[in-house]
Amino acid sequence: MNRNTVRTSVVAVAALLALFPATAMAAAPSAAPNAASTGAATAVAHHHKVLPQGTVATSRGRSLRVRAGAGVTYRATGTLRSGRQVSLVCKKDGTSVHGNRVWYRLAGHRGHYVSAHYVRVVAGAYVPWC
Repeated sequence: MNRNTVRTSVVAVAALLALFPATAMAAAPSAAPNAASTGAATAVAHHHKVLPQGTVATSRGRSLRVRAGAGVTYRATGTLRSGRQVSLVCKKDGTSVHGNRVWYRLAGHRGHYVSAHYVRVVAGAYVPWC
């Protein structure tokens, strides 16, 4: 399987678990014994957290600045190209960007944020508040 197939599968499973949390919890104990025999159930058996995904959407191929905090006054710590997929930990209020005050904290980038105005979250995904 290639990386896109795995990513799509993880997002699909996360969406289903979000729709049916009680069913997923009830099925977890009976699914655990089979986790060792099937590679697909390994993530569930190890309790890996599935994070919501988003895609950077900037105009005219511009890069999106990653900031040290939730606002344009925080220093830029890097950039992300348009079309790049990112994992989102949580969201918080910050400086307004084109009327949108929400900023997303990026996974794997401790304390690094991007404006929600430029990130399209996968349909059905929920990003919790920080």
